[in-house]
Amino acid sequence: MSKQPGGFARFLALAGKVVRSPAGLQRLAKQATQKMIKRGGASLAAVQEQLRTLIDLVTAYAQGDYREVSTATLVSVVAALLYFVAPLDALPDFLFGWGLLDDAAVIGYVSGQVRKELDAFKQWQDQSD
Repeated sequence: MSKQPGGFARFLALAGKVVRSPAGLQRLAKQATQKMIKRGGASLAAVQEQLRTLIDLVTAYAQGDYREVSTATLVSVVAALLYFVAPLDALPDFLFGWGLLDDAAVIGYVSGQVRKELDAFKQWQDQSD
């Protein structure tokens, strides 16, 4: 098990509140998608697919289409997206791309921690298409 990235714990606490609001989840997914499109680039290339899966999972959950995910996983995924959209996290995004690398590290960390549930979601997603 890898070490939790610095500063991530405070986003976990906030995520616990956000998961109770479908509108909040949808707003977060939209913000994350916009940032991914606008700021992604090379800094996020390695985790682009993982980020897209996290966003898709939150969207499907918020819409009530997919509920086969544990609360702990949903909170971790929401925390990763909150970390991603926050302009001032452990390394602010404006620090010459280093902030996006920090975001990529958090996305990779959470994706690794909840791999089995993300794989199950992707399988459901593939069957739904």
